[in-house]
Amino acid sequence: MPTKTPQQTPLTSDMFSEFVCTHRFVVIHFRAAWNGYDPLMQRLLESQIPDDVRELVTLACFDIDPPAHQGLCLQHNVLNVPFLAFYRDGSLIRSVTGMRTPEVITEYFRELVYGSAA
Repeated sequence: MPTKTPQQTPLTSDMFSEFVCTHRFVVIHFRAAWNGYDPLMQRLLESQIPDDVRELVTLACFDIDPPAHQGLCLQHNVLNVPFLAFYRDGSLIRSVTGMRTPEVITEYFRELVYGSAA
């Protein structure tokens, strides 16, 4: 039976905090329509993370361009996209700017869910 591809929930600044606080593990993809790397990152997040860890994480996306979103972008120090924010229990534990390999992103997912290997 094929697995269902998870979709990224589009967020606005008004719903951002509530969304992060109501899910145990969250990865938010800060993105822009004009950035050619963002569709690649979306595909990576939705289809190249192993099912065992991906099923435990809620994915969301956040458009950086609307003026109402600038405050959250400043708060997260988003200087370039794609930008990923990893939240556990409502707290930001990691942020990553730029493209990474599926293996590196998978390791970040595992760290989010299972904690640091150190």
